[in-house]
Amino acid sequence: MAPIRGVSVLEFRRPLDGRSWNPTMRWTERRAPLLLLHDDEENVGIGEAWSRQGEIAQILDCLAEVGRTLVGRDADDGTIVCTHPERFPPWVAPAAASAVDMALHDLRAKRAGVPLWRTLRGTRSDGRAAVYASGGLYRDGATAADLAREMRSDVAAGFTAVKMKIGALPLADDLARVRAVHQAIGDDVALWVDAVNQLAPENAVEACRALADCGAHAIQAPVAFDDLATMAQVNRHALPVIAAEGEHAHERFRAMLDAQAVGCLQFCLGLVGGFSGGARLAAMAAAHGVPSTPQCFSTAVMQAASLHFGAAHRSVATVEYHRFHDHLAALLPASMRNVVDGHAVLGDEPGLGITSIEAGPQPCGGEVECHAAIGVQ
Repeated sequence: MAPIRGVSVLEFRRPLDGRSWNPTMRWTERRAPLLLLHDDEENVGIGEAWSRQGEIAQILDCLAEVGRTLVGRDADDGTIVCTHPERFPPWVAPAAASAVDMALHDLRAKRAGVPLWRTLRGTRSDGRAAVYASGGLYRDGATAADLAREMRSDVAAGFTAVKMKIGALPLADDLARVRAVHQAIGDDVALWVDAVNQLAPENAVEACRALADCGAHAIQAPVAFDDLATMAQVNRHALPVIAAEGEHAHERFRAMLDAQAVGCLQFCLGLVGGFSGGARLAAMAAAHGVPSTPQCFSTAVMQAASLHFGAAHRSVATVEYHRFHDHLAALLPASMRNVVDGHAVLGDEPGLGITSIEAGPQPCGGEVECHAAIGVQ
């Protein structure tokens, strides 16, 4: 038996300069909810939940309530189910359950002394995860040439695929930005564009054809995620569609697949049920002949989890490796900080490869604060 001795709920908070933005948000701060499960042998299982930035208090409170039900439970008990009050918004319970699933998997792998990806019973065996460099935000004062240099530096760092934002400027201006990046990185590097659901449905297909002509290989979130008809048209006639990072309901992912609205299914392990929920979605997508890609724009915990998931499942085409939201990156093992030929090669560190997280100022910026400590001295 491996009882959970205590639970810590932490909040990561990092101020940002506010000069970088996408079509819906200017980044002045990044906050993230973290969950630590402690056992009697000083092992710590770590998880992270997806969160709406302005509603993070909701998930922190939910994690604290869920944490109280976990103390004393056997970490190896596969029947652990998160219980939660119904007063929280619909996304909160799935996010909390995702953090718990992630932390339990991490704790079990650490107790076994093996990398987490080896415990996921996936279909890969080489510890390699294909990755793409995610960045290319709009930035005050930056030109298309500046953006092209950013993307070219990602290629120089070992990436063979990159992603940039579009959708905040007139289409002609965004096309010029895409064209500049494509010319800088060349034909052999895959270029994804993320429209953050901003394209007008009535001309989305035409816009995506123009993006393809400028060098784009795929588009993330071209229109609203419930506009399956337009997504299917774009996916069929213009560019492969990647979706839907902020969704938690598995039946909605199934609807996208049934409608042939996606060329690559995207989900966040911190929202869809952790490793367990992600495996179910990846299998669902594979049954439709569609690959998967874990979304990640938060801390090193979610980044490590996404890489382990990608290293375990052949149906994962690539993993988001964020170059802007690289919070707590100093906690990543050295192997995860290096990209070679478009892959991260995971090392032999047990679990996620992150031993623990301490409250206080962090080496790469930001601070971690304790929101709740249950059974932890």
